[in-house]
Amino acid sequence: MTETRRLARFLQSYRFWVILAPLLMTLEVSMDLLQPWLIARIIDDGVANGDLAVVRQTGAIMIGVATLGMVTGVLCGVFAIRAAQGFGADLRGSLFRKVQDLSFDNLDRLETGGLITRLTNDVTQLTDTVAMLLRIMVRVPLLLVGSMIMAVFTSPRLALLFLVLIPTVALVIGLVMRVAFPIFKVVQKKLDRLNTVMQENLAGVRVVRVVARAGHERDRFET
Repeated sequence: MTETRRLARFLQSYRFWVILAPLLMTLEVSMDLLQPWLIARIIDDGVANGDLAVVRQTGAIMIGVATLGMVTGVLCGVFAIRAAQGFGADLRGSLFRKVQDLSFDNLDRLETGGLITRLTNDVTQLTDTVAMLLRIMVRVPLLLVGSMIMAVFTSPRLALLFLVLIPTVALVIGLVMRVAFPIFKVVQKKLDRLNTVMQENLAGVRVVRVVARAGHERDRFET
């Protein structure tokens, strides 16, 4: 929790975008949820009764709703990316300044490859996570709750399917996360070692060529 709060302070400069992006996503989801209801109105009140006026009127409303949803979705994406990229830039700058202030003992203890991974790959992943939180992680719960409400109003019996589907989906997601997290840690360690080998080879490329160790270094890189 403490780490989350430390990271959250890098979003303070972009709190306007952080607040606005979910609000726009809420509006986009609302427009998406209106579409099935409007289609049902066209079929039940327009086509079934042969009332073309209802069909034309509801069709025009659908076009307006779809356009509004598209605009709000695009704006949400723009604001979310702006906040996420600003967050990533500030975080990377803070980490770089911290590395510059490390003592010689810490620099000897920490691998160069690990520091490179923290400044590049890890910051990029956190940036992508912020963008997803402001868009997908807002959209999915709203869409789920909204779909359940619309299903209850449309067909209460059909809404009972959610009682089976939601626990099943939650179980599958939990299993995937349980398997993925250990794999992610292994990948991070291998990426640290890869960056370390790469940095050593680039820094000592002349020495490697002089002592004819190119084959050995190539094997280190591939393993």
